[in-house]
Amino acid sequence: MDDALTIHTETDAARHLCTIKLTGPLLVSNIQAFKHQLRDLETPSLIVDMTDVSHVDSVGIGVLVNALMSRKKHGGSLVLSGVSERVMTVLKGTQVDQLFRFAASTSDAQSMVAGAK
Repeated sequence: MDDALTIHTETDAARHLCTIKLTGPLLVSNIQAFKHQLRDLETPSLIVDMTDVSHVDSVGIGVLVNALMSRKKHGGSLVLSGVSERVMTVLKGTQVDQLFRFAASTSDAQSMVAGAK
């Protein structure tokens, strides 16, 4: 099994929005680069595109929750887009699904973020 996590970041400075597209599993073994990216973010609003995230462990969930709390603390928002059934099952099992806003696609997430302003 390939545990590599690929991170692609796009920043829309005009809309104060960053979109991070993750590809691969979100695991304790590969989470550091994602954590650093989140820490260095300067935009208040964040979309995490999880369309290509195959699975997530408890550490991955913790990083997502921390990212959400950080965005809220700075008056921003976080939307998870394209979450697979497998990942959603884990989020529901740990009851953190109640914390997040979800969108079917990145464009839907962008509309949600724009509406939150």
